[in-house]
Amino acid sequence: PGRYGTRLVILAILLARGLILGHESGNEGYLEGYAFTGIHEEMLKDTLRTEAYRDAIMQNKRHFEGAVVVDIGCGTGILSLIAAEAGARKVYCIEGSSLAAVTEKIVKKNGKDDTIQVMNMLAEDVELPEGGCDIIVSEWMGYFLLYENMLKPVLEFRDRWLKPGGLIFPSKVRLLGALYSDEDFWKQRMDYWDNMYGYDFSAVKTMVIREQFQWPERQHLLPEGLITTAQVLASIDVYEATPETLKDIRSPFDVRATRSGNAHGAAFWFDATLEATTSVMLDTGPKAGYNHWSQVIWYFEAPLELYRGQRPQGYFSMVTQEKGTIDVEFYLTFPKRVYKMATDQNPDTIYQDLHERLVWERNFALRELSPDSRWPKQNSSDGASYTLEGLLETLLEAIDRWIEAKGTRRRVSALIVLFVFGMITARCQISRKAKVD
Repeated sequence: PGRYGTRLVILAILLARGLILGHESGNEGYLEGYAFTGIHEEMLKDTLRTEAYRDAIMQNKRHFEGAVVVDIGCGTGILSLIAAEAGARKVYCIEGSSLAAVTEKIVKKNGKDDTIQVMNMLAEDVELPEGGCDIIVSEWMGYFLLYENMLKPVLEFRDRWLKPGGLIFPSKVRLLGALYSDEDFWKQRMDYWDNMYGYDFSAVKTMVIREQFQWPERQHLLPEGLITTAQVLASIDVYEATPETLKDIRSPFDVRATRSGNAHGAAFWFDATLEATTSVMLDTGPKAGYNHWSQVIWYFEAPLELYRGQRPQGYFSMVTQEKGTIDVEFYLTFPKRVYKMATDQNPDTIYQDLHERLVWERNFALRELSPDSRWPKQNSSDGASYTLEGLLETLLEAIDRWIEAKGTRRRVSALIVLFVFGMITARCQISRKAKVD
């Protein structure tokens, strides 16, 4: 089986390299999402967010004067610039994406390059020349508060580098939830199907529920839509929290209806406390006004009728899996059973609206169902194509044939060696790239 031997050598190396480089490129892809101007323009124009940080820093200016400050996930460097303006002696501006090159130019153009040092690396790879820092500033909060898993590196950096008595902005965050009423939404996305140009299309409703109401989504919710009081579902002290405590968040849900009407879903948002001597609250709820996070709404399959003073009850959980995705569960037990479960959630699964959802699903299908561009695509003499699917199929076929041949143990050993060789070369490639960057 000489032909299969040659192919298997190639496949073993490519498979190992693909597993390593594929994982690496996934991480790079997430980070490089922050290398585009659009997301930073949205955050900078979010005055609720940016002014809260600015006010907290400037109102606590005496703590920043002469301090060593670290800005984790600094983006364009706006918070680093404000910290330098407040009198920080040194600011380390940590940015993992390639945007760091632009951030350096921004810092220099604003005459702060003697104070601010931009570090293009992950927070976990930083070695502070100062030996420690006095203040950590980070805007790590994501959709549904924890969907981006950015708090973990902040906590690990805190444990390594924050001096005793040091400050963290924000120091405390809370996840809140309430029931939400949206009659207009229900008419537009559900009742709409009852009369389609004079025809009854209500049979489509079950498909709409399955396709569009399965997962939580982002929306800018109106304050008048809140039909119950809010419940604090999680309260995180950033000084005391550990990565382990973030993995499993569970809370009872016990609210009071403030008026009679129909609840169409559960709404979620967060607030963050930025404080030292003076405290500033960053509130992302419906009553606070526009913010780039918006809020999260998880629509029910049917309206839930409520009466003023009634106490809807249930529970909420948010569990982070080892692979970094999040499973979210919301369960009402009174006045009617409502159960919602979404698994493997991340920033890519929470959409702004139906159009964004459809665009994302289309792009996902094109990316996942098309031949993977990371794998070499070439035609062999027998017409095989080295896509991921083709590689795996050919690999299994070759192994079956080789098992029937003599010297199986020796050949399997060779396969393992080749696989390890592929992993080593992939790691070397990553290391070389890191050094070049």
